[in-house]
Amino acid sequence: MKTMSATAASKEFGRFIDAAQREPVLLTKKDRPVAVTVSVADWEELLSLRIERGIAAGLADVAAGRVVEMTDDALEQRLARFRTRSAEA
Repeated sequence: MKTMSATAASKEFGRFIDAAQREPVLLTKKDRPVAVTVSVADWEELLSLRIERGIAAGLADVAAGRVVEMTDDALEQRLARFRTRSAEA
């Protein structure tokens, strides 16, 4: 992964954008990593993988019986627990 300072990225924005099209670019500020820039294609792939992982986890929960039917009563119980926790915080 290429590394570039925020100052260099600002001064050489065209080069920075071109680099991010080829590979992720780690941006640093005062020698600390602050961000990673990726191409739109890489971002879409990462987002797709994240969605697929969420769906797989949900299906695993269903298969293991870790689901509750969301009836009106179940919703009211969850809302009551949320309100209680919020009031205590």
